[in-house]
Amino acid sequence: MKALGAMLALLALPWLASAQAEQASPPAAVDGGASAAPATTAKGATHRDPFRPFTLDMHPEARVQATPLQRYDLGQLTVVATMWDVNPPRAMVEDSFGMGYIVTLGTPIGRNGGVVTAIEPQRVVVEERGLDLYGKEQTNRIVLETPKEEGPSQPVRERK
Repeated sequence: MKALGAMLALLALPWLASAQAEQASPPAAVDGGASAAPATTAKGATHRDPFRPFTLDMHPEARVQATPLQRYDLGQLTVVATMWDVNPPRAMVEDSFGMGYIVTLGTPIGRNGGVVTAIEPQRVVVEERGLDLYGKEQTNRIVLETPKEEGPSQPVRERK
């Protein structure tokens, strides 16, 4: 009987030691898994988190959405009016709720970091810069046009 008790004590010893070590260590900062630092083991070797996607580190800078226009997808916005004969040219875009916003050249617009690059008669050209799957920078041109009489039109994407 004493041998059985000693055997159980030996089996429970590693579990008790790890539980005491967890209680003694300070709590780690909770960041939702967004930390870029690899995990460190007790021996000092670093390992990559196997559950962290590779694409998370492709855009190291955090985008701060500063304007209400940056909260919309470009498909949710409709060009209502354009004024290209003034300096600087202006256009008015409207969201799905009917709220209007005036944009000029260089106005940030869209969730993907788009910028208004041209305002022409009845259309607004937006350029979005991003990385493709291979890490190469890619520029997409999106043309927002005023709707025809039939109904609202969808934005047209062009590759540059």
